[in-house]
Amino acid sequence: MITRSVQGKLLVLAVFIIGIATGVLSANLYRSRVVESAKSVDNRPQDRLSPQDRAKRNFDQMANYLSLDQSQRAEIQKITDDTRKDLHELREKTEPEFRAIEEASRAKILAVLSEEQRRKYNEFRETHPGPGGRGRGPRPDNDKDNKR
Repeated sequence: MITRSVQGKLLVLAVFIIGIATGVLSANLYRSRVVESAKSVDNRPQDRLSPQDRAKRNFDQMANYLSLDQSQRAEIQKITDDTRKDLHELREKTEPEFRAIEEASRAKILAVLSEEQRRKYNEFRETHPGPGGRGRGPRPDNDKDNKR
């Protein structure tokens, strides 16, 4: 017969193994149910709309929510179009100044680094996304077609 001491140890071991199995199963269940369903929501076809289509969808949602009539819709649409145009013009005016500041900062950083660190820094910049999630990649100066 098994002694009480061994029975107690086996009981503790069994409870420990059951706890591990329960944890693994619940983590797997959570991952398969919650995380996968969140991923499927993120990949909805409507999220793959072009920026113009997404802006139209958002405008329509707002207009419907506010119960705008046709004249209000037209007036607000004109305001948003004018604002978009003004912001675009402002971005074109200020973009060279932002680029100059970025380049000056980059030059100061490179001056502090060793040759090996400069190589790694440039490699890092080429492979990691910049502001807004867009890749940085090598950009020639004053290249209007290669804007961020």
